Order: sequence, then C-alpha cells, then structure tokens
Amino acid sequence: MSTKLNTVSSLRSIFAAMLLLMLYACSSESEPVKGFVLPKGDIATGKQVFIKYNCHACHTIPDMEFPEVAFKVPFVLEIGGEVYRVKNYGELMTAIVNPDHIISGKYKAMLAEADRNVEFSPMPDYRQEMTVAELIDLVEFLHAQYTKLQPQYYRGYHLTK
Repeated sequence: MSTKLNTVSSLRSIFAAMLLLMLYACSSESEPVKGFVLPKGDIATGKQVFIKYNCHACHTIPDMEFPEVAFKVPFVLEIGGEVYRVKNYGELMTAIVNPDHIISGKYKAMLAEADRNVEFSPMPDYRQEMTVAELIDLVEFLHAQYTKLQPQYYRGYHLTK
C-alpha cells in the first residue's frame, strides 16, 4: 500500500510541476518566440559597426551624417525611413550574411544601369571578419532606422447633415 501511495504522491508532484511550468509559460512576462532568436543588440555600437565596415559608402540613412570614404560607388542605396513593411530581424541578418540570397528587381535594374553584374550583389562578404556581437549590434541599428507607416484605408462616404 505504501508503494502505491508513493507512486500517487510522485505523480501528483510531477503534475504540479508541469502545471507550474504551463502557468509560467502563460504569464505576461514571457513573449512567444518563433525561430532563431539572438540577444538584443546595442544601437549605438551598431552605428559604429556600420561605419567600421564602410557600409555608409554604399548605403545612406535619412537624417544621418557619416564620415567621407576614400572610394566612390556608382549609386547609393537608402536604408530605413518610413515604410509600410519593415524588414524583420531575420531578413536584415540574412541580407548582411548572404547578400546574394535575394536581390530586388529595383536593385538589379540599378546594377544593370551601372554596367554591373546583376547575378551577384557587390556587397562584400564580411563573414570572416565580422564578429557575431558586431552583427547583432549592426542588425539592431539597422532595424531601428525604419518607421512603419500605417496604411490609410478608404472608409467611403459618410452622411453629413
């Protein structure tokens, strides 16, 4: 009989522990996580990484000044600003680590106009130079440069007296 009581007691303890874990998971402090999540980066450090790797030679950010670079590029792409869709963390990370992954039609047209190869991005490969911490900070900095606009939906006519 005591073995049966010990088993029941053990099952109750396991059930109580599972219940506590489920309640903790439902608490307001936890946020749902989907996919691969890196720690939060530092925006100010990310700006320094942006400058360190001369990203500002080919990319501009509205209302930000950057140091001059020794070389000129055929065109400069704007990052950030007011957009209807902000690139998420994963998309920004992928754009840095693997810039050839997706090249937009607009960017391909700009490359073709500058007589550049449209098959590959001219962005340098920084995988061997950039640390993970620098990458995290850079993505945090870039993500902070976007302001998401809310679309203005047509509401129709309203009867007024």
